[in-house]
Amino acid sequence: MAIDKILIVDDELLVRNFLAETLRRKNLDVSTAENGQKAISMIKENSYDLVITDMKMPDLTGIDVLRKTKELSPNTIVVVITAFGSIENAVEAMRLGAFNYLIKPF
Repeated sequence: MAIDKILIVDDELLVRNFLAETLRRKNLDVSTAENGQKAISMIKENSYDLVITDMKMPDLTGIDVLRKTKELSPNTIVVVITAFGSIENAVEAMRLGAFNYLIKPF
């Protein structure tokens, strides 16, 4: 599966912009969302090959975004990123279908 269209979900502007710019330099189509609600709205309207979501956000968690993404688009790859990693969260994310669980900074 080719990964061409990516959605980055993170409430931290700096992280969001860093990831987006890095991926755009690889000529990928990158969209961003500052929270889980916006991300889910975007996933309902668009198709993404990859969703990179932060775990800890003010409205919805990365687990919420992962669940809804897999419900709406089962073939979308989801990577969960977090600065507050725990074994419990990592296990839950992988059980729900996350492709990977990465600890910030990476």
